[in-house]
Amino acid sequence: MSLSNNEHNRGSESSAVKPILWATISFGLLWAYILCVGFLDETIAGVKISTTHIVFAALSGFVFSGMCFTWIQKRRVFAIAAIRDTALGFSAVVVGLVLLDVGYSVYLNSSQPSLTAGDRHSDPNVWIGEFYPELYFPTEKNFRLHKPGRRITGSHYGDMYKPVLLTSTLLSSSVFSKKHLTISINDDGFRETTTLEGHKIIAIGDSFTFGWGIDQDRTWVELLERSIGEPIYNMGMQDSSPKQEFLLLEHVIDSQKLDFRGGLLLWMIFEGNDLIDSYDDLHSVQNPVSTAGKLFKDTIIETLWALPAMVRQESVFARFKDGRATFSDLGGDNRTKDHYVIDGVPSAYPLYVSPQFGAKLFASYQIKGAQRSEQYVESHLNRLALEKTFERMESLAHRAGFRVVVIIAPSGPRLYGAKFEDFPTLSEQSYFNILISRLTEQYGFEIVNLEESLPPYATKELLHFRDDDHWNERGHMAVADILSGFLRSRNVALVIEK
Repeated sequence: MSLSNNEHNRGSESSAVKPILWATISFGLLWAYILCVGFLDETIAGVKISTTHIVFAALSGFVFSGMCFTWIQKRRVFAIAAIRDTALGFSAVVVGLVLLDVGYSVYLNSSQPSLTAGDRHSDPNVWIGEFYPELYFPTEKNFRLHKPGRRITGSHYGDMYKPVLLTSTLLSSSVFSKKHLTISINDDGFRETTTLEGHKIIAIGDSFTFGWGIDQDRTWVELLERSIGEPIYNMGMQDSSPKQEFLLLEHVIDSQKLDFRGGLLLWMIFEGNDLIDSYDDLHSVQNPVSTAGKLFKDTIIETLWALPAMVRQESVFARFKDGRATFSDLGGDNRTKDHYVIDGVPSAYPLYVSPQFGAKLFASYQIKGAQRSEQYVESHLNRLALEKTFERMESLAHRAGFRVVVIIAPSGPRLYGAKFEDFPTLSEQSYFNILISRLTEQYGFEIVNLEESLPPYATKELLHFRDDDHWNERGHMAVADILSGFLRSRNVALVIEK
C-alpha cells in the first residue's frame, strides 16, 4: 500500500513538472521582454544598462520564478490547474506583445513610402549625401571631424531628392534645383581655409552652422565675419548633437590648439533633431570587443546576444517611449497621406503648397518634432544629458575664459507651417526651444532666439530650400543680419581680447 502511495506521489510530482516549467519559461520570457524594452541602454545610478546586465537579470528572473513556482506547488499554495492557467496567461501576453510588434512593423512598412525609391546606380545626378566629405572619430570621445585636406566642387540636388521623383512634373519644374558649391576642408578637419590659431570668435553647431547646401563664402558664418569685421572660425559639424559639439570644442581647447581666453562662442542649437541625437560620452565604433565576443563571432551565440537590442528596437512600447512613434501614426489623416503622392509618384517626404511661396517638400520627422508636447520634451531620455551638457559648457567657459551666445534655430515646419495649405497642426509652442531658453538663462549665457527674430524675414520670402530642410542663401543672409545686429549692439569688437 505504501508502495502504491509512493508511486502516486511520484506521478503527481511528474504531472506538476510540465505546468511549472511552462509557467517558468513564459514568465521568464515576459520578464526578459520587460527588461529589454524598459531598461536596455538606460542609465540607472550612473550605470548604463548593457546587454550583459539584461542577460544576467533575465537568467536570474528565470531561476527565481522557477523556485517560486516549485515552492508554490510543494506547499500546495495553489492547485496545479491554477499554475497552468497562470502559465497560459503569461504565454498569451508574450505572444500578444510579439504579434503587436510584428503587426506594427508590417503596418509601417506597408503604409510608408520607400526611402530608397529609384536606383542611384543608374542615376547621373548627385544627391547631397553623396557629395559631402566623410567624417571620422579622432579619439574615443563621441565627436567627429571631417577627413582633412579635402576640396570638393560640383553640383547636387537637395537632401529630399530621389531619382524617381524627377518624373513628377511639379517636382522637376518647381521644387528640385541643382546647387553648385565648393567645400574646402582644412588640415584640422574643419570647413575653413585658415588655421584655428589666433581666432577669438568660434561658431559651433550642426549642418546649419556648417552651411549645408551653401557655397563656402555664403554661409552665415562667412557673411557675419565680413559684416562685423572680425574673423570667425567655422567649427560646424553636420549630424552632431549639442553634446558632440561641446566635446569637440573641449578637445580643441584641452589639446592646446586654441587659446580661447577672452573669446566668444556662437553655439547654434537646432529645434529639429538636437534633442534626439547622440548624447553619449564615448562613441560606439571604438568600444572594445570582449574576448567572448571574438570567440562567438558569426555563431548563433552572437545572434542570441544581439536579440535584446533587436527586441528593444522593434518594440511598439519602446518606439513610443523614445518618441519614434506617436498615436497619430496609428491612424493617419487621408489628407496628410495624399501629400506623399505627387503626380502619382510616391515620396518619402510630404509636399505642401503655399499661395505665397509655392511648393515645398518638408521633412516628416521635423513635422512630428514640431508637434511634440511639453511632456514629451521634459520627459525625454536626453533631456538630463542636454542639461548636463549646458552645465559642462559653463564650466569649460569659466575655465577657458570665454563668453557663450546660444543661437536657437527653429525648424522649417515651425517657421513656415502656418503659411502652407492643409499643413498638420503643430504644438502651440516649441517646448524644446523653451527648454533651451531656460537653460541658457540658468547658466548665464546670452541668447539669440531665431524663432522670434526670423519671422519678419520669413514673411517676405522662403528662407529654406524647396528640396531640403536647410536654409538657402537668403536664409543665411537673414541669420547673418540678425546676428550682426546683436553683436554690434554689444560692441563685440571691443570685448574680444586682441
